[in-house]
Amino acid sequence: MLWSMFQDVTIARPPGDWKDIFDNQAIDMSISHNMFIRGLNAIYAQAEGIKPEQVKPFAFFCTSFLTMLHHHHHIEETLLFPFFETKLGEHTMDANVEQHHAFMAGLEDLENYLKAVQAGTETYSGKSIISKLDSFADVLVEHLREEIPTLESSRMRAAFTEKDLKDLESQLGARVMKEVSITTALPMGLICHDKSTASYFPPLPGPLMWVVKYGLFRLHSDAWAFGPCDVNGVVKPGLGNDTPVPAAS
Repeated sequence: MLWSMFQDVTIARPPGDWKDIFDNQAIDMSISHNMFIRGLNAIYAQAEGIKPEQVKPFAFFCTSFLTMLHHHHHIEETLLFPFFETKLGEHTMDANVEQHHAFMAGLEDLENYLKAVQAGTETYSGKSIISKLDSFADVLVEHLREEIPTLESSRMRAAFTEKDLKDLESQLGARVMKEVSITTALPMGLICHDKSTASYFPPLPGPLMWVVKYGLFRLHSDAWAFGPCDVNGVVKPGLGNDTPVPAAS
């Protein structure tokens, strides 16, 4: 596996209007999944060129990214999927969960290695990071692509009311703000999202966005320098993310 193989697999934005809550279930999921693809590309592209003085901030960037990825799938399994199955039918989302299990061991292995690097009990090796990524990245990216159709707009519209989905989004927002670290997760959300593909995302209140960009971001700016985008959501060249997100067919 070469990191450049991910360059052309960003997910096409599903058709529809993001302001339509039925359309937006798949749209927002595609945006989130493209953030993960960009992050993977950034790690692949930089892992073997890290200088000794960059090891700690790069490891911090990587572990923060993996924590974000881990939490995304945890909240799917504990909130989103159980909610969808109340109307779509029991076990409807089982295939998605099975795909999670297929890459989780590899993700956790890389996460544990990077934490050991941070703790000083393991020596940093870019080749080791690439090898560990290779053990699960193909399966992960396949999952990121295949999950989007399970949230297709007509399927959502047939099963749920607008109130159902608004209640879900309220629960989701509350869970995210309660469970994630605002000093790491929110800056990560900025540096992995190409703002040109969805200017409204991430959907944070204006004052909080200002605090993240001009306050919280500075706490670990040495780590965020390895992100696939800058603090304004502009894609950085040379990290495998230069190819535009394809248009929906």
